[in-house]
Amino acid sequence: MKKNLLLLFLSIAFFVKTEAQSHLRTYEINSDTTTQQFLDNNYWQVLEDKNSSFTINDVQKEPLANQFTYFTKNSKIPFTKTSWFRFNLKNNTGKTLHLSIISDAPKADFYIPDSNGIMHHFITGSEVSWHSKDGFKNANAIPFEINEGQQIMIYLKALNHKAFLSDTFKFPLLKTDALEKSIVSDYQDNYTQSSDLFSMFLSGIFLLAGIFILLIYFTVSEKVYLYFSLFAFFGSLSYLHPFYSVEHVSLSLSIIFRVISYLWAFFCFQFVRHYLKVSEYYPRWNRWIGLIMYSFLIVVIIGRILFTSVYHYDLLTNENFGFLAPIIDIIFWLSFLITILLFSLNHAKETRAFLLGVLPFSLVILCFTLLEIAFPFLSIARNILKNDTLFWGYANGIGGFWLTVVISWVLFKRFGQQEKQIAQEKLEKEQLAKEQEIQKSELIAQQKIELEKLVLERTSELKQSLEELKSTQAQLIQSEKMASLGELTSGIAHEIQNPLNFVNNFSDVNREMVDEAAEEIGNGNIEEVKNILNDIKENSAKINHHGKRADAIVKGMLQHSRQTSGTKEPTDINALCDEYLRLAYHGLQAKDKSFNAVMKTDFDENLPLINVIPQDIGRVLLNIINNAFYAVSERKKLSADSYQPLVSIKTRKLNDKIEIKITDNGNGIPDAIKEKIFQPFFTTKPTGQGTGLGLSLSYDIVKAHGGELNVETNEGEGSVFTIQLQG
Repeated sequence: MKKNLLLLFLSIAFFVKTEAQSHLRTYEINSDTTTQQFLDNNYWQVLEDKNSSFTINDVQKEPLANQFTYFTKNSKIPFTKTSWFRFNLKNNTGKTLHLSIISDAPKADFYIPDSNGIMHHFITGSEVSWHSKDGFKNANAIPFEINEGQQIMIYLKALNHKAFLSDTFKFPLLKTDALEKSIVSDYQDNYTQSSDLFSMFLSGIFLLAGIFILLIYFTVSEKVYLYFSLFAFFGSLSYLHPFYSVEHVSLSLSIIFRVISYLWAFFCFQFVRHYLKVSEYYPRWNRWIGLIMYSFLIVVIIGRILFTSVYHYDLLTNENFGFLAPIIDIIFWLSFLITILLFSLNHAKETRAFLLGVLPFSLVILCFTLLEIAFPFLSIARNILKNDTLFWGYANGIGGFWLTVVISWVLFKRFGQQEKQIAQEKLEKEQLAKEQEIQKSELIAQQKIELEKLVLERTSELKQSLEELKSTQAQLIQSEKMASLGELTSGIAHEIQNPLNFVNNFSDVNREMVDEAAEEIGNGNIEEVKNILNDIKENSAKINHHGKRADAIVKGMLQHSRQTSGTKEPTDINALCDEYLRLAYHGLQAKDKSFNAVMKTDFDENLPLINVIPQDIGRVLLNIINNAFYAVSERKKLSADSYQPLVSIKTRKLNDKIEIKITDNGNGIPDAIKEKIFQPFFTTKPTGQGTGLGLSLSYDIVKAHGGELNVETNEGEGSVFTIQLQG
């Protein structure tokens, strides 16, 4: 195979125990008729660099220059190493030669002198990014010139390379023009004609399977379908590598394709776990393989991607950590195979088709992994992998194809069974729903009859309760009205007492003056009689004045006491406020002779008459003013002598409204009960002193007039009740 011949793996690491040789033989090129020549182990020497710390200057000078040794049959092949190589070339062809040297090491540093002896540094390798490579990037080859008769020494530093040697390994040396034609063009043509078509076919199969199963996943939302779709998509990507444009790849292609392959394997295992329900049948084993899988993924991400992007080398091929890759691989695939075998032995009947699809693929992968692990130690493993690379590629591809086709068919069949099961369950649910509906209808009919009986009984009870409630409510409202009337009557009685006292007193005085006038007439004292008559006249005028005042009070009482007509009439709000302020004050004084308070009024003289029911608004004013006097009276009892009770009323015009503010400096209302004061039957007065309907009725009356009743209060400072009525 031309590919195998030209892309031979370059030896980059091994340990030798032979003695150092100071003389390095020179490989003389006497003819340019052949396109390629080989330097066997008689013409190159190697120096081990365990810590990758040597530089070109170090290895050119003593003592390192004398430590280079030849590779012999007895040399041991280490697992991973970093090594320096050197060999001499001499041109005896009589003309300048254009040669190229190939390396398939992960990273290869060539140091080649020019015709003037100046050393030039070139970088290539299978795990070096495209933009960092020199020479022929596709072939990992470095071109150089050697003039007629010139002898040069070439140095190569090969880093972190897994050994790929046989006892007769030779360095390939090729003519540059032949490399350009044969390696690049012919190789790509041959590869395209064979592997590319197969890769394209497999990639398409995986892609179609992934799309098909993904559509099923969107229908049933089971993770088993999602994991198989991801497995198929990454499988499709892994077989597309011949068609990628390497110029756009930041990491080396080999690392990228390894990561894709690992993700392919990861999701394959995830699919197997969920399909076989390992967590259900073998929960402890499921936890172990979960740990193995995610450790596998973490090591791949850190070792392959992060280290390659940051340090430009693959951690899993490093001489200190290179043992991780094969160990992880073998643990992963052994766990995979053990899982398959567990179900093959214990659940073969229900998983027969599934196992038929998975076993061939898993066996191929496991065999390849075991051969790769044995590669550095067993020559038979090296020979199998070197000579049958194409076979393993096709075996892997065919196994993956078989797995994809069979498992896709299994999943499609599973989906069909699920659809039938869902349809059957739906049918059973519908049948059950119908039966339940019939039972429900019968139950509802029976319950309806019982409910109708209960409703009739309950309705009768509710009617009786409602009548009792109405009666109680009427009694409470009447009680509140009577309480209000009592307050009003008490105030009126107290207020009418003053003019009556004046009438009685002046009547007594006039009677005495009449007697005195008669006596003076008898004495003939006409002037004194005239004076007495003038005093009697003045007293009679005062009697008339106070009599009219009493008459006005009586008329007001009669007007208040008569039933409300419910008809609004033009009303002087200022007069109404003044009247009920005085009535409330005198009513409280009638109960408590010691009570005294300051009353202030601030009436807007320009207030228009407004249409209200005066008796109702009067009741509102009386309730609020009585509460105000009660509040200042209670505070007076608890305060020092310096406290002066104050109740004030202010009226004013606000656009299309009339505002009445009744202010007191009593104890105020706590915030906790502020929202409750307008609720029926809520009172802060002691039992027997209030019904709790005053403010509630007042609120309803104001609302019925299209107005608003609000309160502003600060505990310990007083309250302000604001009434707004339509002007």
